Amino acid sequence: MATRRETVHLLCKSIITRLENQKSISFPPRLRQIVHDEVFGLIGPYILTDQDLRERALAKVGARAEMLEDTQFTDSEQYKAAKAVVRSTFGDDELNGFYFQRNIKAIAVIIREYLMRSSHIDDVYETDEDLEKQIVEVIQKFDAANLH
Repeated sequence: MATRRETVHLLCKSIITRLENQKSISFPPRLRQIVHDEVFGLIGPYILTDQDLRERALAKVGARAEMLEDTQFTDSEQYKAAKAVVRSTFGDDELNGFYFQRNIKAIAVIIREYLMRSSHIDDVYETDEDLEKQIVEVIQKFDAANLH
């Protein structure tokens, strides 16, 4: 299954839901969507998707299409070449169609720091290390195909 920006939203929702179900955090249910959106706003820029890869590769092909017209490249070859170039800029941390621009541990730290300082979160019941460990575990085991 190809990942999209919506898949990153689902990942954020899964992280918060898991922490809430494990009684690691508590917050008023009416603020759930706000918490999900804020977490997405914080980590979304650091998690690229297959959709991002495709869009950037197509943009690259579009920008070079005129230059490549005189060569023997077919559209699919142009796209594959552009995709490989764009993919090389996405970094080495790839997991389940997510391309992490920071390592997973650093993303867990960003989320933990948010949970500790957010006025929307009533309480955090875990140590920093345990919270980060749970977040990393959710990210590593996340599979959008299993959510349906």
